[in-house]
Amino acid sequence: MEGRTRRLRGETRCFCDAHITLKLDKERDVWYVSSFSDDHSHVLARPDEVTFLRSHNQIKEYQKAEILTMGGAGIRKHMIYDTLVSRYGPYAKAGFGRKKLYNMCYREKMKLLSQGDADIAIGIMMTRRERDPDFFFEHTVDDEGRLKNLFWCDSQSRRDYVDYGDVTVFNSIYRMNRYGMPFIPFVGLNNHRCTTVFGCALVSDETEDTYVWLLQTFLRAHCQNRPRSVITDGDAAMIKAIRKVLSEVWHRLCSWHIEKNMQKHLHHKSLKEFRSLLYYATSRKVFEERWAAFTAKWQSEKTKTWLHRMYKKKRLWAASYLSGGFFLGMRSNQRSESLNSCLHLHLDSGMTIVDMIVHYENCIVPLRENEAHDDYTNSQAVPVPVLDECKDIEKSAARLFTLANFYILQEDMKKARELEVLERLRGADTHRFILTWKENRDISFTVDYTPGNSEETVKCSCRSMDHKGLPCKHILHVLIQLRFT
Repeated sequence: MEGRTRRLRGETRCFCDAHITLKLDKERDVWYVSSFSDDHSHVLARPDEVTFLRSHNQIKEYQKAEILTMGGAGIRKHMIYDTLVSRYGPYAKAGFGRKKLYNMCYREKMKLLSQGDADIAIGIMMTRRERDPDFFFEHTVDDEGRLKNLFWCDSQSRRDYVDYGDVTVFNSIYRMNRYGMPFIPFVGLNNHRCTTVFGCALVSDETEDTYVWLLQTFLRAHCQNRPRSVITDGDAAMIKAIRKVLSEVWHRLCSWHIEKNMQKHLHHKSLKEFRSLLYYATSRKVFEERWAAFTAKWQSEKTKTWLHRMYKKKRLWAASYLSGGFFLGMRSNQRSESLNSCLHLHLDSGMTIVDMIVHYENCIVPLRENEAHDDYTNSQAVPVPVLDECKDIEKSAARLFTLANFYILQEDMKKARELEVLERLRGADTHRFILTWKENRDISFTVDYTPGNSEETVKCSCRSMDHKGLPCKHILHVLIQLRFT
């Protein structure tokens, strides 16, 4: 016992003589009991204790297959065991204990790792490409032959990107795997304003070269079709890579991350003024004046460095510099975060690359199921117009837009009733409407209507339609005045 840190395991051998012996009578071809003794030298286990006996605590093959299937679907082990117990009745009828299930899952994972986690992952990718010719994947290895970077997307993701890839969101803050490799999903919005996935990657580091490879691979996967705009976190290496590979694409930093840094670096009394710089669009000249006033008022030795860094990146976060970009109303990478949170519910820091691939596939299944359901709903139902003064516009919008976009328009139509035309000017080709709020005449908007111009008939000074893709309330008010249908 000297030097032992764990106590000895309890003695279980009791040399019990209880037995039954069966033999085969070859002449008659029957089995018979040769000897039998039921004299036990120990206390017999109760019915609810039998499942813990080593001879009885066994997982059957069909149970093993079911457990591994549920594990592959992202169900945690304790929930798998609870599911089996609820099916069979009391835990004693499940045939094995909870610890047995955990040990079996661990052994299966070790078998997989012994074959090479990365090799198995690449094998899965190659098998999928054989089944689906449009499946795309690329990977790189380091000098020692170890997996360095991996990107993949299936045929559905490639089709979705063609339809909805105007705005692409991605970040690299998710590291839930045993190797600490950042997981980077590329996501966007579909026509129902729901998350859709364009592909994903596992990378070994967060350097500029890695991000350059990733973005170039992403473009190869999607036939060099560039997005109109991207939204990312504030990673400096990622910003540099985007400037190299996507130099002509609008780039926006996630407003949620900026808000978080604001609260960390600025005085709480200055947050409201900084938010106005972040969210309220003005001319660039006015922004510079407001920034100068803000720094003169709130800059200190503590905030000087951060404010200088933010000013250098102003084109990536300030609304005044992003008003011309097309972002579908998105300001943050919450779409990417929502997919990450879904993965996080099922995974832990001990997962392998194969685990990540399998669970990622399971997580995008409900996203595509929801999209199919939304498609079905839109094909089977038409929203009901509720506003008397613009019922014709509502009916037309109901035919052209999906339900999600229609209801956004409908809310803006309700708000449009709070506007009024302050002045109407007629030009040679254009009619100009000066609009203002009935309750606040200090704010005005200019809407230009050009009859016969098929490309751009109505344009508003708020430019909301340019970066959201839907007519703003000011345009809707003018259309109501013009009695459009």
